[in-house]
Amino acid sequence: MAASALGILFSIPGQTMGVSVFTDHLIDALGLSRVRISTAYMVGTFTSSLLMTRAGRLYDRLGARTSGAGSVVFLALFLLYFTRVDIFAGAVSSLFGAEAASWLSGFILVTLGFLGIRFFGQGVLTLVSRTMMMRWFEERRGRVSAWSGIAVSGGFAIAPRLLQGLINNRDWRGAWAFLALGLLAAALPVVLLLFRDTPERCGLRMEQGLRHLSIHKDSLDRQGEDAALREARRDPRYWAYTLLLAWWAMYYTAFTFHVVDIFASRGVGADRAVAIFLPVTVITVIFNFLGSWASDAMKLTPLYFAAAAGYALAGFGITDPTAGWSLWVMIAGMGLAGGVWNVLNTVTWPRLFGREHLGEIAGSVMSFVVAGSALGPFLFSLLKSESGSYLGAGILGLAGPAGLLVLGFVAFTRKR
Repeated sequence: MAASALGILFSIPGQTMGVSVFTDHLIDALGLSRVRISTAYMVGTFTSSLLMTRAGRLYDRLGARTSGAGSVVFLALFLLYFTRVDIFAGAVSSLFGAEAASWLSGFILVTLGFLGIRFFGQGVLTLVSRTMMMRWFEERRGRVSAWSGIAVSGGFAIAPRLLQGLINNRDWRGAWAFLALGLLAAALPVVLLLFRDTPERCGLRMEQGLRHLSIHKDSLDRQGEDAALREARRDPRYWAYTLLLAWWAMYYTAFTFHVVDIFASRGVGADRAVAIFLPVTVITVIFNFLGSWASDAMKLTPLYFAAAAGYALAGFGITDPTAGWSLWVMIAGMGLAGGVWNVLNTVTWPRLFGREHLGEIAGSVMSFVVAGSALGPFLFSLLKSESGSYLGAGILGLAGPAGLLVLGFVAFTRKR
């Protein structure tokens, strides 16, 4: 459990909150517009999503330790690459001697960088860390997810402020170099020493030595034997939960990526903008803990609809995030959505389809989640450029959950 939580925390430089504080510095260094940098982020992230199913299959074959160690090393290398990305872009553009090539070279090279940190950070390292924990627990999977979620949510909440402080002390190049060296010095030994695939491969039984939980029912959601990916895709619940997770990845990533600009458009500074992540995290931790604990003794359907309700509240609050009431509606909605999202992303797949092909199934789901996170920032930029505000993003945040409610009703009532 501890190793899994640490692995997810080590992925922060590749997560949106780890990138967002560097966005304006990249814009200034590369001379790219906000729309172009968002487009590069979208292309890099979406390309990484296309590789996630294969990454999941590779994880099933290579195991957690090898996959996790490789992702840490490559994430660190791409962070070092970002410390010189503008210099590389200038060198490439000077070869062509054309003014148009200046922004194009920067766009291509920053897209490559986003592909690397998103694939190895948000993608592979997160996938390996979370899936490893799902394979080690059965009856207590929800409870373990609850405790792990507290550590992860707390780390994600303070990350923007810590990274901003790091930038203030070392500038943006030094901050990325510091993170890269920190991964090699701290994260790599943790992965090599603590990451293990399953209890069985270590000569243990699942939850060996722990008493049986009388509240746990094996038939809560499972039907039949362990399913492969092709079989899971024929189950409508796979698509309902996958699209539910992908929607929030898209929407919350977009908000996190543009949080400074969203509040700046209302005359609020960057420090106050990133400060909202603290109350969001407090609420996220509460709902993550309660939902994870309850998931050991209940079906997952109520959690699906609770997440959709949180999505709608978040979208409604974004229509005017600086008004007192709407700000707290948005914070409450994001906290509810984020907490339940963490539960469903952890316990759903082994609950529905078993552990044998878990890497492949989780990798496939992750491909949709990463693709959603790729589309979100670009979509918000497009809505902002068309209307001059983020009102359209708030309206979108209401329309999406409405569709998910309909999808969930159909998927959970249809005979399988």
